[in-house]
Amino acid sequence: MCGVLMTASKDPDAKLTYITTTNTGAERVAVKIPTTSRAGLAVEREGRMLVDLRRLGLGRISSTVPRYVSSLHVQGRPVLVSSAVAGTPMSVAYHRGLHTARPGLVRADLDLALGWLRELWDVSQRGDAALTWARDTAAGLCGRWDGHPSLEAALSRLEMVEGRMSGLHCTQTAVHGDFWFGNVLVDHGTVTGVVDWEAGSTVGCPLRDLARFAISYSLYLDRHTRPGARVLGHRGLRRDGAAPGVTYALEGDGWFSGAVRSFLADGLTALRLPRSLWYDVALVGVAEVAASANDDGFGERHLELLSGLALRPRRRR
Repeated sequence: MCGVLMTASKDPDAKLTYITTTNTGAERVAVKIPTTSRAGLAVEREGRMLVDLRRLGLGRISSTVPRYVSSLHVQGRPVLVSSAVAGTPMSVAYHRGLHTARPGLVRADLDLALGWLRELWDVSQRGDAALTWARDTAAGLCGRWDGHPSLEAALSRLEMVEGRMSGLHCTQTAVHGDFWFGNVLVDHGTVTGVVDWEAGSTVGCPLRDLARFAISYSLYLDRHTRPGARVLGHRGLRRDGAAPGVTYALEGDGWFSGAVRSFLADGLTALRLPRSLWYDVALVGVAEVAASANDDGFGERHLELLSGLALRPRRRR
């Protein structure tokens, strides 16, 4: 048996993931090894989630979701073995050259993500429930950031969102829970895999995944730009502040902002919700990262970002 180390995260719940091929020619498998006790709990959650997903019946996206193979124990910690899905993380192309400066490439990424989400929603819908996502996320923020100077402003934004979402219902579906572009694998213009399901649920609010993708895709626009310098391909965007790419996506009026807004609005349409809620979905998405991020610094960055965003969407010029 031979193996290749594919990922080695630096999060508090860090895990090592190996892709292994047996000498007998059996299918490739992914072996996820936790490095801490906290990571071990995450590995166990993912194993249970993969089993539960198969019980749902995944239809046309079945091949894109890892299949649970077995669980092992190494030095007292659980190890997850699952089938290895094909493809390359979308993050590879994202960070290559001027990928995010090209409208066609960006829109293609967003279309791929939304297309896969719509398939997930279709095969896993469980009826409607009151849309309490903003209220639930606000409770999580309070529990984590009580006493933080940015909390009051952040909560005021969620209160406004809660008012605009009041009385609405949303289809309940399976939720990935960490649907950022690094967890989406692609090949020749097709989503071939979606990995890392440890934060998932078989029943939840689908807006969570929609928002997470939009926020994460915007967050790293300035990653390869010097501090204070202009970000190529995005008029008016400079690498300055906590998360300038997200602010630019939500409050700007360039082509990228339009693409992100359309992505969010189209997702809302697919879920039979008003397109006008696109900005509210983004605000709660930022808040959810602040409430749930494994890394305190990353979570605080999103809390401060939320506290500085406009209370309502700006009118485009």
